[in-house]
Amino acid sequence: MATSRSDLRDPAAALAGIARRHQLRPGMVIIGLVEHPSTIQHLLDTTVLYDAAQAPEQARHCGVLIQRAAERLFGPRLILGQPRHTFLTVVVRRGPLVVTNEDQRWFDGWREAEHRLPVLDGTLVLLTDQGWMCADNKRVGFLPALVA
Repeated sequence: MATSRSDLRDPAAALAGIARRHQLRPGMVIIGLVEHPSTIQHLLDTTVLYDAAQAPEQARHCGVLIQRAAERLFGPRLILGQPRHTFLTVVVRRGPLVVTNEDQRWFDGWREAEHRLPVLDGTLVLLTDQGWMCADNKRVGFLPALVA
């Protein structure tokens, strides 16, 4: 039940928080739960969604994985008033900062997920050896980056 859109205040800081929790390597897809994404941007929890060389063949398979992970991360939270959480999806790979067909499957997987949680629409971030890029609004940065 994603409601309205919410951009992260500082994508680089959120990525650094995820990098402190996980040893990032190509093929990983990580989801983070962020509270108050446009202001204090508190990273509450993360989980490794996927860890393989290639993404699943279809977006609906990505959606099944995303739905399970989103429900596990969000848990039984009581939300009064407007939603104040968002999900951040990080796709870790080597190569240029352009959205590939595999990256797009994760992006489309969120639409397939139908998680019905009271969260704001999140963002998908590519993290490569060249830096990072938000797939939806094309914000970019050089750090953090995937180390060789």
